[in-house]
Amino acid sequence: MTVQRQSLMAASTAVSDQPNARAAAREVSEALSARLTVRPDLLVVFGTFHHRALFSDAIGSLRSDLHPAHLLACTAEGVIGNDSEIERSCGLVAIALRLPGVTLRPFHFDIHDGPPSVWSPGFIRERMSLPPDEGALPFRGTLMLSDPFSIHAQHACTAIDDAAGPGGARIFGGLASGASHAGLNVLGCDRRTSHSGMVGLTVFGDVTIDGFVSQGCAPLGPDLIVTKARGNELLELGGRPALVVAQEIAESLGERERALLSSGLLVGVAFDAGKPRLGRGDFLIRELHAVDGAHKSIVLREPVAVGSTVRFHARDARTAHEDLDMLLDSEQLREPPVAGLLFSCNARGTRMFGEPNHDAALVSRRLAGAPIAGFHCAGEIGPRHGRSYLHTQTASLALFRRPRPDFTEV
Repeated sequence: MTVQRQSLMAASTAVSDQPNARAAAREVSEALSARLTVRPDLLVVFGTFHHRALFSDAIGSLRSDLHPAHLLACTAEGVIGNDSEIERSCGLVAIALRLPGVTLRPFHFDIHDGPPSVWSPGFIRERMSLPPDEGALPFRGTLMLSDPFSIHAQHACTAIDDAAGPGGARIFGGLASGASHAGLNVLGCDRRTSHSGMVGLTVFGDVTIDGFVSQGCAPLGPDLIVTKARGNELLELGGRPALVVAQEIAESLGERERALLSSGLLVGVAFDAGKPRLGRGDFLIRELHAVDGAHKSIVLREPVAVGSTVRFHARDARTAHEDLDMLLDSEQLREPPVAGLLFSCNARGTRMFGEPNHDAALVSRRLAGAPIAGFHCAGEIGPRHGRSYLHTQTASLALFRRPRPDFTEV
């Protein structure tokens, strides 16, 4: 006969605005305990920087009360729980997930491992239990949190993707934003806590993890070819000094587009320069680090190769809303998710939209109230075109869905 195995995936989110970290943990624990019938397979916790000093105690308390099989946590500038975003005040959020048939493998990298450039594929696969280490269990993706001061997240994503093989590691996550100096962020994974490096979980088994990265920038001017560059420095665009080209484009813009430049100029690097027509979502946004008036060049925070196609961009609330809403449109055609993790840039929120809860409220409403947890990141990590990237100004969403019914012959 044929037996259909039904999934019992479930999730619940709880939020506390208590200023005392221990009291906040108790409030979150009590709320989740009232809704849970079994211990969670995964507990993900985010706390604002107000809880930094006692954050390890808070996650320890949650672990003792809820007994999750695995835990992932970090400090942040702001936290997201369901349809609300807590900015500039105390907040602790936790989402508990029941994931039957799923295997989670914890991993960490720290400064003692050296920079990602020295990580060998074998070292990465062993540290992360990447395929084929889990045998017959299908690999579903990676959840990862990183400290921005001690490890280069983009280099790490590149190295991990290379080690994972052609499909990449499908990394979702973000950079902790709960500190302005090195050594003050707190990262947690299972019973390990640290103030540097990165932590995460590789996911195998009966779950589907998918999602998207929503841009928060409007394009300005035409597409341009990088004809001369030196590391992070753009020297020439289309055979002309990069700074001169940028100034000419700025002067040619209309009134609204010029107003967008008050928040700073950004550079988008095309994922696929060979695409006939490049549009929204086709560029990886990179921040401007400096300009060199003497050399008429533009210095970015990441290197750009000669031959790349670039386009100038600027932060734009209208574009950010339209892009997120459009991507959520496509989610209406799919099975509703059981839960979601939302990694939103700390330059969004009220700084971008002028009103609270924009990303959280929109995502929660369009996903029919599925439990959501997340935080305001110092950089968002999400897959695009088969590779994992560190983004800026974006909202990166990881969605947990039930796998298709599994029919087993008995």
